[in-house]
Amino acid sequence: MKQISGTAVSMTAVIACLLCTACPSGPPGTIEDSLSAAGMKRTFLVHLPADVDAEARLPLVIALHSFTGTGRSMEATTGFSALADSEGFIVAYPDGRQRVWNANPGAPSSISGPPADDVAFIAALIDRCVDEYGADPRRVYVTGASNGGLMTHRVACELTDRLAAAASVMITHPAGWQDHEQPTAPVPFLIIHGVDDPFFPWDGGTVNEGPFHMTDYLSVEETVAFWVNNNHAVSPPVETTLPDLDPNDGTTVFRWAYAAGDTGAEVTLYGVNGGGHTWPGNSDTPAQFVFGKTSHDIDATRVIWDFLKPHAHAQ
Repeated sequence: MKQISGTAVSMTAVIACLLCTACPSGPPGTIEDSLSAAGMKRTFLVHLPADVDAEARLPLVIALHSFTGTGRSMEATTGFSALADSEGFIVAYPDGRQRVWNANPGAPSSISGPPADDVAFIAALIDRCVDEYGADPRRVYVTGASNGGLMTHRVACELTDRLAAAASVMITHPAGWQDHEQPTAPVPFLIIHGVDDPFFPWDGGTVNEGPFHMTDYLSVEETVAFWVNNNHAVSPPVETTLPDLDPNDGTTVFRWAYAAGDTGAEVTLYGVNGGGHTWPGNSDTPAQFVFGKTSHDIDATRVIWDFLKPHAHAQ
């Protein structure tokens, strides 16, 4: 593993300060709720689309915020609620305890006190959305950004039988991931990552995640390989260069598509040349000198939904 030096990757707190800018209150259809999971009160938002059949079972997208973010900031960053209104699905935006997800099973994380059982929380959230908000248990999806993206990987591994598909943005696996996580079945998986991400480098490395807390992270290709192997997807992938829709953003995008084999579980990677630690398509662009460039050649929210929506979990 190479050491990643410099202030950019050592200032973990800066990530959220700038990613989690002031967020507007939720649009109509977004409500606050809470539940108890593993002995803790947990809070979340639920966005219900307008103008749908009250008796219909709707797909559910669980969107997990970045480090020090909130469900409200994730709603603002991604724009999933507006897309849910037009496409007819439910979005849940849970809040990490102390604004962090206990995402790395090899190094349990918490700002203070014992780490939260976030897998139990997400499982309980799925139950609540199915029982009270009309979510379809066969079409439950999870996605996340950065720390929330890693939590997405963990949920896909530990709640495999509850999910139809998953997608992560701007994160790779910590070293030793396979020693702790083994999904029980194939899970269609999408990964979006910036080639020039200053916090979680494309080629992997040792990342300073806070005082006296250094963690080795795998490369994007090693992270993709984990899911390709788990899903028995077809390799090598079909490689495509996408149109440069915004020549002024300093990025281009390529796609590696690993087709589903006999298991029916594909894996797709979107790599953003020149892209940083950002959510592609986000109009509220964070400070480029800290996070790097935001691509506007793709809308990550739309790409994620288009990947997730064809999948239904067999029950």
